[in-house]
Formats: sequence, structure tokens, C-alpha cells
Amino acid sequence: MAKQSNPVTDQETRIGRRVNRQVSVLLNEIEKEEVPDRLLELARELQKALGEKA
Repeated sequence: MAKQSNPVTDQETRIGRRVNRQVSVLLNEIEKEEVPDRLLELARELQKALGEKA
């Protein structure tokens, strides 16, 4: 069976980059965070951003 190639559109590329930036920002905030409740909130935001990327 031949492998089908689905080219990624410019819009999909931009969305992917934006999500990657959001994940990066969230990860940086998580690394700096010391308060457990805030850490849970950031983890939920990260999970949401990753879900939007999928």
C-alpha cells in the first residue's frame, strides 16, 4: 500500500507553533512555581493546551 501524504497547511503550521509556544510558556511557569494549588492549575492549563493541539 502506498503511503499517502497529507501536506500541512500554513494555518496548521501557525496553530502548531502557537500551541508549542503556549506549552513552552506553561512549562516555564510550572518550573518556577512553588505553590501546589497554582501548580495544579498550571498543569490543567497545560493538559488543555496539549488536548487542543491533538
